[in-house]
Amino acid sequence: MKQFKAEIISIGDEVLAGYTVNTNATFISQQLLSIGLPVQWVSTISDRNGEIVQALKTALGRADAILVTGGLGPTPDDLTKKAICDFFKVGMRRDADTLENVLQFLKTRGIKPTDLNQAQALIPDCDMVIPNSVGTAPCLVFERDKHHFFFMPGVPGEMKRMVSDHILDYLKQRLALTPVHTVLLRTTGIPESKLYEKLKPILDDFPEIQTAFLPRYIGVDIRFKLISDDSKKIIRLQELETKIRSKAKKYIVTDKPIELEQVLGELLHKKRLSLSVAESFTGGLIADLITNIPGSSDYFTAGLITYSNDSKMHLLGVSEQTLKQFGAVSRETAQEMVRGVQSRFGTDCAISTTGIAGPGGATATKPVGLCYVAARFKNREIIKEFHFGTERLINKKRGAIAGLELLRRLILEQ
Repeated sequence: MKQFKAEIISIGDEVLAGYTVNTNATFISQQLLSIGLPVQWVSTISDRNGEIVQALKTALGRADAILVTGGLGPTPDDLTKKAICDFFKVGMRRDADTLENVLQFLKTRGIKPTDLNQAQALIPDCDMVIPNSVGTAPCLVFERDKHHFFFMPGVPGEMKRMVSDHILDYLKQRLALTPVHTVLLRTTGIPESKLYEKLKPILDDFPEIQTAFLPRYIGVDIRFKLISDDSKKIIRLQELETKIRSKAKKYIVTDKPIELEQVLGELLHKKRLSLSVAESFTGGLIADLITNIPGSSDYFTAGLITYSNDSKMHLLGVSEQTLKQFGAVSRETAQEMVRGVQSRFGTDCAISTTGIAGPGGATATKPVGLCYVAARFKNREIIKEFHFGTERLINKKRGAIAGLELLRRLILEQ
């Protein structure tokens, strides 16, 4: 069975210059892979007619589906329409449905249409028009020699609706796609090299399954991919997943593309537990991550940023003797902080952090990146020492993730 291939072309000088992050390509790649159409090439080009035409010629020679974003607006810097006409050797036409969509879109927002707005209805003579349900520029579809082209606006919200509501079904109906089976195991608390060494003997027994270790500074994702409709191969993938889960159980946070704060939040919600946090090293980042999750008010009670020694003493009850004898950055201070915040707010769970984020503040015995993280679940607690590195913002993020993970494990160990 033929393995179909896709290519993404992102048009825009602002993308090339780095002013706009190309999240469009990431979204499109994920969506196409979900239906069995892997993206083999991602091209980013400038708003120049010759470069657009050349990119389309290259894509025609190697890809079955070509998805293009950007340059469909009515302003002079939007040159994609002209390049489309040059490449496909077609003229422009006024599309009545597109004009009606533009006028209706502007009317609902109380905007009087201008000649520039109405120019959106002037489009290349394509094979199919996919309307824009959240904007004005439509998606233009061409089919040439069994190659499928989709030209979409660069606005992420508009592009996503077109892909999800129309393009995926269009491609599934026209291409005999082989099913893609993927497994994601999101881990934390172990470096990529050590994780690979631990799992290598298992992976060596499954060479037919594509495996990727994807490091992030807060953990490592393991992703398995199998493109096949063979039931025996699918069973092999399931066997691999089972063995990996058993071997790396301690480090696996989730098998969903969600972050640790959501995983912990779901656990707290399920068990009807409350949480408070006391932060020094992380400067409120733990509370920020927790409250990024909708519904966090069900379990998150309060957070205190106790950056100074005085605030640690007055708000958390950390003793002056502890601070003098061991210092603010110490196991003992972290312990009194986590006990203090749990007691103050009467929560089931608590987290505390204290450390040296950097780049200054180090001493001969306490280097930049040193951090103590404590977690409590009822009357059980764990305190751990970390050495994160020299990058302040990364240190704060790692400290926050360490706090969330310590509490997650403590709850599950009950």
